[in-house]
Amino acid sequence: MSEPAIISVRGVNKEFNSGKRSVTALQDIDLSIARGEFVSLLGPSGCGKSTLLRVLADLTEPSSGTVTLNGKSPRAARTDRDYGMVFQQAGLFDWRSVQRNVELPLQVAGADKQTRRAKAHEMLELVRLAEFAKHFPWQLSGGMQQRVAIARALSADPEILFMDEPLGALDEMNRERLQGELLRIWADTRTTVVFVTHSISEAVFLSSRIVVMTARPGRIAASIDVDLPYPRTAATRTTEEFFAKVTEVRAALHGAPAEQAA
Repeated sequence: MSEPAIISVRGVNKEFNSGKRSVTALQDIDLSIARGEFVSLLGPSGCGKSTLLRVLADLTEPSSGTVTLNGKSPRAARTDRDYGMVFQQAGLFDWRSVQRNVELPLQVAGADKQTRRAKAHEMLELVRLAEFAKHFPWQLSGGMQQRVAIARALSADPEILFMDEPLGALDEMNRERLQGELLRIWADTRTTVVFVTHSISEAVFLSSRIVVMTARPGRIAASIDVDLPYPRTAATRTTEEFFAKVTEVRAALHGAPAEQAA
């Protein structure tokens, strides 16, 4: 990678202990992510994708190894609001309007009302939901709620966006539509994105690079550049190059050469 790493992971291991039993979730993780990349973490259920994301986001501590975000510890990066996070469920507050949900991180940070309103409007324009600012989350579709969650995560202008299967609960049509919206938002903001998914085709469509993880204990099996040109559209999904990349990623997941996995 030509760009300097905004995320650096070195020798990270994570064990969970329950009584006399110890489970190794992550083993010997080394990973560098350059500023502005869109990196997907892909692997079978239970392989540690979300655990790795939680380590990066300071939601759990590694058992050993080091992590730096923007040259800082995860704790310092969280305190400085260097990153935002979007989960599978939007996690919006039903009693707050869409605009006030987006304002929330800024309110917690002590921003004044005028600043909060202006930034919330800017973010809702970005996700194309400005006309729904006075609505409440329960009045929106699942896909619209996730766009509000993305707007909220971006409201503090983070340099990094962590996304833990944010489209997993959507139907296929809305999922593909929101994939396109997410790429548009990424192109507009150039925020570094780390995205957890179970879907090979989703990872290929979205990512500039895919990090393939093994079954538990989670290790990095492959790092695959996705050289499909941006912007990507519905037509991208029908190209030979797209299918070839899907085959390559599937082969890495199964630990076989691409020609054997076809």
